[in-house]
This record gives sequence, structure tokens and C-alpha cells, in this order.
Amino acid sequence: MKLLYIFPEEFTGRFAREYHVYRLAESLAAAGCDVTLAAAPSSRLATAPQLHDFFGGTHSERLRVVWLQRQVSLGPWKIRSGAWFFRQLDRIVGSLAPDLAFTMHVKAADHLVKRHPSLPLVFEAHEIFADAHPENSAQHRRLLESERRIYQHVRGVVAISGYLGQCLQSRFDLRVPVRVQHDGIDEAMLLDAAEQPPLHELIYTGSLQAWKGVPVAIEAMRLLPEFHLTVIGGEGKSLALLRQAAPSNVTFLGQLSREALRPYLQKAGIGLMPNLLEPRSAQYTFPLKLLEYSAAGKGIVASCIPIFDQLDLGGWVSLAPSGSAEALAAAVRARIEQGIDRGAAQAWAAQFLWPQQGAAMKRFLESVLT
Repeated sequence: MKLLYIFPEEFTGRFAREYHVYRLAESLAAAGCDVTLAAAPSSRLATAPQLHDFFGGTHSERLRVVWLQRQVSLGPWKIRSGAWFFRQLDRIVGSLAPDLAFTMHVKAADHLVKRHPSLPLVFEAHEIFADAHPENSAQHRRLLESERRIYQHVRGVVAISGYLGQCLQSRFDLRVPVRVQHDGIDEAMLLDAAEQPPLHELIYTGSLQAWKGVPVAIEAMRLLPEFHLTVIGGEGKSLALLRQAAPSNVTFLGQLSREALRPYLQKAGIGLMPNLLEPRSAQYTFPLKLLEYSAAGKGIVASCIPIFDQLDLGGWVSLAPSGSAEALAAAVRARIEQGIDRGAAQAWAAQFLWPQQGAAMKRFLESVLT
């Protein structure tokens, strides 16, 4: 199967979705698909070897990266243009003649629906994008129209969580196959859990987007003076503002590669997931950190978000009402009292190793073509 995997963004190494896209593309290639990944280069990541070195994988020869520019130079000015990316993509579609296109981007999917309606398309949904905006806003109406058009056209849908899959079915009346497939995990993240780390050492990994709830975790640390929290992720102004507001028992390390992240995970006893429930689109998530914390054998203290309604992870996960620093702090103490089943956490996470995820996705994509 010749698969065109479209990622109309720069690979910068800053976002979890970049890791997801590259590792899924690489795992599909390792499973036997001929994958062409169409993406935009950045000053940091602009070659296939750089992507492999940064994100890992098996370096499958079946994966080919085609770089399409999003930046147009007009004299002294540099203009970022999605339209320019898609003009180049049209030529790739014509020359490659793929069996199937795959993307998680609304604009990319909508472009294919309009310009290449005969090309079979599978859309990977990580949220209902319209729900990131107020219902009475122009952005909500525009995105909802695009999403309706996409779901009426696609051959299949992949949803990152079961809750999202249910919401897609009820909102868009899907008449095509739907697969729920969570994110994937590197085998290297299955850390040695033989020695118990200090349970008073907490960790947060991920972005500092508002809906991730990091300020709630920082406020909780004022109620946990004997604990220490390491925050890994973020940059720029948002990171500087959090540093200024944090108590002395919080350390910020900024963005780290997964290789650099592992020693800090090894030292931590509990991982925090203080997600908020607003905007509505935040409720559809399946956080990568849930897999990474579990693979490392950590206890987890998380907000009550819909994904946990469908999972039985009580041996190492404690839940707290979203948005409450007091509840988060109490759940940390409760998790320590209850203990942490590190073996169960790692066994659960091992279901989602990238080779299995790539093989399962390949089977689904092949099924929608038959």
C-alpha cells in the first residue's frame, strides 16, 4: 500500500503531535507500508536523518520524507503560507498516485476533499476542532462546516480516544469504519522499576498550554511543602511567567528530548496530569504522558477527564476534580498511602509499543480499501 501521510506543519521538536506523526509514519513503514510523509522543514529539523535522531524509531527504508515549504520569500519579506504548501502537495499527489491519504489536520483533509475527491482518505481525529472556540463564534461555524464535509467524505476515521469516537459518532453521524487507537510508546520508556524512587519527587512533562493545567499543579505544591516538582516542557514567556509564580519546591527545566527526559522520569515517584476541562476540545484527549508515566512505572495523579471513564488503572492512578489545587494535593497524598503497582502500570503501557501500533493501524487502513 502506498500511503501519503500529510503533516502541513514544521517539525520543530516542540509538540507531542510531531512525535506522534513521525513515529506512527515510521511504524507504518516498518509494518510494510510504503509511506511518503509530506511535511514542512524548520531550521531545527530539515532532513530525514535529523527526524530519526530526534524522534527515534527503526529507520525503515519504506519511509520517505518529502519536504514542502510553507515559507515564501518576497524580497526582504518572508511569508508563511499554507496555500503554498498545498500547491506543492497537489503535485505530489499527481506524481505519487497514492492508494490512500492519511492526516490529522483539518485543513489538509479539507483540501484533499475539495481538490482530490477520488483519493481515498482516512482522517485521524485528536479532537473536534470546532469545540476549541465558542459555539457562537465564526471560527466554530467555519471549522464545524469543514469537519462535517470531511466526515461525509472519508473512507475511515481513527479516534485518539473512545470518548472522542463516541462524540464523533453522535455529532457527525459517521457511516464509515471507526478505529479507536491511542498514542504509542517507545520500548526505551519502559524504565527499570526494580528500585522504588522517592515518592515525594513529582514530575510534569508536556506543554504549558492553558488547558494542561500546570498552574493548578504549581498551586498544589504550596500545599505539599515536603514534596518537589520537576516541570519539563515549555519555553519563552509562558515558562518565564510560571517560574515567577512558583514556590521554591518547583524546578523548571524547559524542553528536553525524550532521551534527556528519561533520567528525570527514573528519579520521580509520581507523575502529574492536571488537565482542565475547558475548552470543550480538551476533553477528547488521550495524553501521551499517561503512557510515558505508566511505562516508567510511576504513580499518576490526574484530573478527572473522560478518558479515565473507560480505563481501569486504579493500581497506580488517582483522580482529582479538575481545576482544584487542593484536590490535586490531597490525591497525591492518597496515592502514596494506597501504594503504586509499578508492574501493572508497565504491563498496561507495553500494549502500546510502536511496532504493535503501526501493525494495527496498517490492518485498519488496508481494511478501508477493500
